[in-house]
Amino acid sequence: GGLPNFFGNYLKTLMAEGIKNRSYRKYKVVLDALSKLVSPDDPLDNVMPWFANGVDAGNGRLSLGRIWYAPFKKRLKLDWKLERSEKAFNTIIDMHKRMTEATGGKPWLSPTWTLFKDLITPHPLGGCKMGTSPENGVVDHRGQVFGYPNLYVACGAIIPKAIGLNPSRTIAAMAERVAALMEK
Repeated sequence: GGLPNFFGNYLKTLMAEGIKNRSYRKYKVVLDALSKLVSPDDPLDNVMPWFANGVDAGNGRLSLGRIWYAPFKKRLKLDWKLERSEKAFNTIIDMHKRMTEATGGKPWLSPTWTLFKDLITPHPLGGCKMGTSPENGVVDHRGQVFGYPNLYVACGAIIPKAIGLNPSRTIAAMAERVAALMEK
């Protein structure tokens, strides 16, 4: 993964468009001044993000409720007891630090973790988990919601728990399977 220099790239594009397009010529002075303020070096040129997958305790619970920073609107809330998963996360962090130091870098941990013990995931799993009955799941093996004929879920939410690997292919395979079974 990588992080693009959004502002620098936008400014370069704007400058290039300004040269081609007469309507931008009146802003040329401003664009020139801005381009001098922006370093030609991309501030993220020497950043190497390390991504990791692990197996957490899978003991979170999603519900609708009010969040302290948005008390007037109901939002999806995650109630998650960190204690059972903290060892897995600390192991990942230790490996992150060793890999960073081995490559001559300086480790940097997200403040969402260091300050709030909060994580971000691109692949949330288990929020609508697959089970054998409504007592232990939301959908059956075909992705159909129990008690709601013709209502299907075809995303990572039906995978019951963390699998320890990047789940993108598993999610895609499950979605394709759900789609194929819907046709029958």
